[in-house]
Amino acid sequence: MGQPLPGSKGPLRSVAWARDGSRLLLAAIGDDRVDLWQLRRDADTPEPLSQPILGPEGSVTSVAWARDGSRLLLAAAGTDRRVYLWQLRGGADIPEPLSQPLTGPDSGLTSVAWARDGSRLLLAAAGTDRRVYLWQLRGGADIPEPLSQPSRPTGAVMSVAWVRDGSRLLLAAAGTGIHVDLWQLHQGADILTPHNQTPRPTGAVMSVAWARDGSRLLLAAGTGNRVDLWQLREGANTPEPLSQPPTDPDSGPTLVAWARDGSRLLLAAASDRVLSLWQLQEERTVPRLPGYRSDGFGGRAADELDRDGEARAVAELVTSRSARPPLAVGLFGDWGEGKSHFLDLLAQQVEEVSGSQLACTYVRQVRFNAWHYAETSLWASLVTEMFAQLCAAPDSDPGTAQRQLSRLTADLVAQRQVRERLAAARQRREDLQRALSQVKVPWENLAENGRRSIVEAAGRELPAEALYRESVSTVRVVRAAVGNARALIRSAGWRAWGWFVLALVASVVLPFGIAWVWPHASRWLALSGVVFLAQVVRSAVSRVKPAWKSLAEARKRVRRAVEGLRTPLQTAVDVATAEVAALELEVQNLTAAGQLAGLVGERAAAGGYRSQLGLMTQIREDFQRMAVLLAQAAHDRDTPSPGPGDTTAPLRDEASDELPQIDRIIVYIDDLDRCPPARVMEMLEAIHLLLAVDLFVVVVAIDPRWLLRSVAAHYRDVLHRAGSGPSDMDDAWISTPAQYLEKIFQIVLALPPVDDAGYARMLDALIAVRAPASSAPTTAADSGAPEPSAARAAAAGPARSTADDATDWDEDLYGPAVQALPLVELTDPLAFTEEEARLLRLVGPPSLPLTPRSVKRLTNSYGLLTALRQPHHEADHTDCPNPSSATASSTHYRPYRAGLVLLASLVAFPSLGPDLCRHLYQQASTAPDTTWSVFVAGLLPQGPTTKRNAIRGDLSPSEVQQWTELHTALRQITDAASAHQLDLPTCLGPWQPWVIPTARLSFPAGQVVKYLRHPDEARDSTS
Repeated sequence: MGQPLPGSKGPLRSVAWARDGSRLLLAAIGDDRVDLWQLRRDADTPEPLSQPILGPEGSVTSVAWARDGSRLLLAAAGTDRRVYLWQLRGGADIPEPLSQPLTGPDSGLTSVAWARDGSRLLLAAAGTDRRVYLWQLRGGADIPEPLSQPSRPTGAVMSVAWVRDGSRLLLAAAGTGIHVDLWQLHQGADILTPHNQTPRPTGAVMSVAWARDGSRLLLAAGTGNRVDLWQLREGANTPEPLSQPPTDPDSGPTLVAWARDGSRLLLAAASDRVLSLWQLQEERTVPRLPGYRSDGFGGRAADELDRDGEARAVAELVTSRSARPPLAVGLFGDWGEGKSHFLDLLAQQVEEVSGSQLACTYVRQVRFNAWHYAETSLWASLVTEMFAQLCAAPDSDPGTAQRQLSRLTADLVAQRQVRERLAAARQRREDLQRALSQVKVPWENLAENGRRSIVEAAGRELPAEALYRESVSTVRVVRAAVGNARALIRSAGWRAWGWFVLALVASVVLPFGIAWVWPHASRWLALSGVVFLAQVVRSAVSRVKPAWKSLAEARKRVRRAVEGLRTPLQTAVDVATAEVAALELEVQNLTAAGQLAGLVGERAAAGGYRSQLGLMTQIREDFQRMAVLLAQAAHDRDTPSPGPGDTTAPLRDEASDELPQIDRIIVYIDDLDRCPPARVMEMLEAIHLLLAVDLFVVVVAIDPRWLLRSVAAHYRDVLHRAGSGPSDMDDAWISTPAQYLEKIFQIVLALPPVDDAGYARMLDALIAVRAPASSAPTTAADSGAPEPSAARAAAAGPARSTADDATDWDEDLYGPAVQALPLVELTDPLAFTEEEARLLRLVGPPSLPLTPRSVKRLTNSYGLLTALRQPHHEADHTDCPNPSSATASSTHYRPYRAGLVLLASLVAFPSLGPDLCRHLYQQASTAPDTTWSVFVAGLLPQGPTTKRNAIRGDLSPSEVQQWTELHTALRQITDAASAHQLDLPTCLGPWQPWVIPTARLSFPAGQVVKYLRHPDEARDSTS
């Protein structure tokens, strides 16, 4: 098999099988002929049956077989609008034409299909003229008779298929319409009547095929990009869609066909490039007792740990009218102890008690997760988040809440008087600039040393007082030039300057006069004049040069004196300019959140904590103003008629908006123990400096160990831990982190550990028990999505007996039928057996110390372990004999119990996991007959001074405590399991296969898995 069969040279458009005694017949149609082959029993190669049958004048589009007594009938349809019929009598090899071709529509035919109705055969043919034609062929007759008028589906029909449904026949017709049309023909009737349509669009359908699963019918349709499936239950009229099998959208199937392989139902889909095969199976979900409830706290938080009472007590305290804020509450607990869950409970209780007789009515709650803002500005994030949540008021109209917050913002800005301060700063800057431009200090008001310095520089020839006045004049540039000239003239003397001017005139006028009288002497006279003038200039310069130097020095000292007067004024102008810029930046964003958060961010970027002290004070003042405004608004609501002299803010402003009704703001700070110590200290300082206002209650949930270490690290030079102070210092004088925190937190509440009752309630909420298969009703998951046979298929609905109509079903005509689909049980990973649930209850408190988070980790991890071990589920839950001893009778264990106990130990003591897994794996591999009780006893630390156990030596005090607790817990679990008939393996051999699977589910222990696979390396790493 697998070799191509010789046939038509053109593309094949349709093939059909038929059984004829001990052989199978295959018909395949090409362009204009029908090729026939036979496949004899146990043969692998089909043989050509006869010469190809010449078909219609056009192309052949569809072929179909039907049995009529001892003969086989073959129908072929083509594009020449006719249906051709042949018969092949029992054992014959040459088909005979049955009758004249049947005339069909005015256009080409696309599909033909046979059905049996009692003693007659029905033939349906579909055409591109959007009609379905019907003929009947009575038993033994050779000429088909047309039945009714052609039926009209919703589009051009590409494929038709019959199926029997009790006493009626159903015909599926599909093509270019958006639905698959269903027609019905009751027994003995001659007219097809519309039955229904598939309930969802499919697009153009190229092929349809029927099959039967128990008492329901299955319909498959191949479109251009997918396979659609529907089911039609017994007696129902409306097909129900099933989910789609996965297909390649780029090569969507066009042809579909069903087949039966024993009890399996197969679906094939073919396209131009891909042939896909799926197996249809039934999936049944194993029920859970009780129903599953998620451990997520969407909506109301569940209280499995019985902490609602404590949450209500705290809620009554923080909302009490008599409890005067500011108030800070420290909610302490180890990591995973349920602090976040307690905050959820507390928030619920605050909502319930608010408005009671002793509690505040209008309480707003703000949730701030410090970890989310670990890399941003803390104060900016806190202020922004606070105002954002205050704006989103619960149980109120968002628009009203926004308007009320806007009113509060406007009043806060008004009370800060930013605009008034900005106007005053601008006015001061202008005054200073005006004074700077008109600096004039009389000569008499100069300091004595200043006057003396200028006089010494000017000398006796230059007037020092006149030089000073000219230098500070508003027209000092012109005056200074004139003054310089006058000073130089006075320094040289009037007589010297007179002779200089006379010589200058003589040197110019005299040569011209002589030249007019005596022209030949002009050159000599000009030269003599120049020489004479040079001598005169030289004499003048020698007299002026000393005076010029004295004048320059005097001017320098005058400028120095003047600048000394201008510097203080210029400094004042610069300061005023900076203040104006800061106030203008503050006015740019006129929202309270924008002002506070924006200023915080800018100043935080400018420097460290010291540069932000002024800002923190400003923010605190804003919060105090907000508290006063809200308190005054609450008072005004009680007395809404203010007196004539009342200057407080009105209840409603010009926009008719009130201030928000807020009596108290409770801020919940969570996940602070996920932040670095510096951020922890910033948060504590924010609590103390920013939120210490008569409006706020702060609840901080944190691990006390992280908090104390953060304070100690920050103030390591000042604070001391117990026993860490200087030896010569009295303990009464030692300051500790705990004393520092007493100033921050006025109330402290430490969460209790999980007890056995709380652990049992958490298990009931997190897991469920599988219902016994014998007593639990099973419900099929009617997804009906077949998957490739390598994977599980989706459900196809309940399978029921078909004994009533089995005799009327013809697989050759209607498709394959099976009594029931193979059953696949779907098990929820968190639905455990009743025995697993019992053992889970034994491994928790008081034996193993589990926190709420570790309880969730244990259940989730064990659910994953069972899913990973699903192929071995039956073996893991099979009774295995424990070896008998001289003192005890033989017992039985189930292997999964070792994995569950080991996993619980790794969850409760993760830091001991690597050593525990290495040692157990080595012992179980090298000495599998070692008893479990001996192994557990070896975990107990021994020694008078230096403690060690069978795993490690030189244990620290904390390690001694943990190994001791683990030893005690495993002994208690072993005894409790035996008492509840849940015996554990008594030898280490059965424990060894569970070490690696459980270690992979623990972060610390998972690091040694690679060594456990190689015992030699494991021994080396241990040593």
